[in-house]
Amino acid sequence: MTRREDLGADPNHLRERQYKDATNLNARMALHTKYVRAPEPWHRWLVGRIDWPEGARVLEVGCGTGALWINAAPVLPPVRLTLTDLSPGMLEAATRAVHELDGVEVVEARTADVMALPFADGVFDVVLANHMLYHLRDIPGGVAELARVLHRDGVLVAATNGAHHVDAVADLARQVFGWSTSDFVTARFGKENGASVLHRSFGSVVWHEHPSTMVVTDPADVEAYIMSWTAAQSASPQARAALHEAITARFRSAGGVLEVRTESGCFVARSPERRR
Repeated sequence: MTRREDLGADPNHLRERQYKDATNLNARMALHTKYVRAPEPWHRWLVGRIDWPEGARVLEVGCGTGALWINAAPVLPPVRLTLTDLSPGMLEAATRAVHELDGVEVVEARTADVMALPFADGVFDVVLANHMLYHLRDIPGGVAELARVLHRDGVLVAATNGAHHVDAVADLARQVFGWSTSDFVTARFGKENGASVLHRSFGSVVWHEHPSTMVVTDPADVEAYIMSWTAAQSASPQARAALHEAITARFRSAGGVLEVRTESGCFVARSPERRR
């Protein structure tokens, strides 16, 4: 039986439960969308870390709902986009969202596992992996696949979190469940250890941090956020009730406002090296 700590890298769990549709992802995105305070919105900031050639051949792995393109397409030159996701449900949502966007030509949309991408060597100028590499069974192997499909002058943008991302929220999950999905991310591919993995397949790796914070005023939004995590989805009714009580008490002690530190950013990796 797969341990809860390992479910985040179990492709069957990811495809059939966690990301069967957009429900869980939307719950997490909603907290950031509603409460984040930042000089520049996340998706526009993310694509702004690199220069985009007009007509760039772009691959997004783990495309989710397509939210990146909805928010970032207006500030980009025309691109030729290939979307992939492990989940047919997520791929369908992304394809619907991106299909009519000005400046985005959807070349292909297909279910695919990053561990064995169905593309030839060197065919993409940009690969985007937005908060998803920590889900791979074999992260170095998956990164090597991304390097393989990139042109020699291509670039990988790989977003992830640091160890202190949303600590005020993660601590509530730890208090009740003894573990948080944030711990899974940090252990597998985070700000602190991601560069060492990327350097196995890329000659240049640089970390960029997105300056932001959150000030949350509705406890229900925090509860929905935590309950979208793998760590909470198999919780007993008693544990769910305990979580509700812990969140209520935390907001009460904080005067109804929860200040949440964020620590998100991305690695920009260049000079892909193909394994022989």
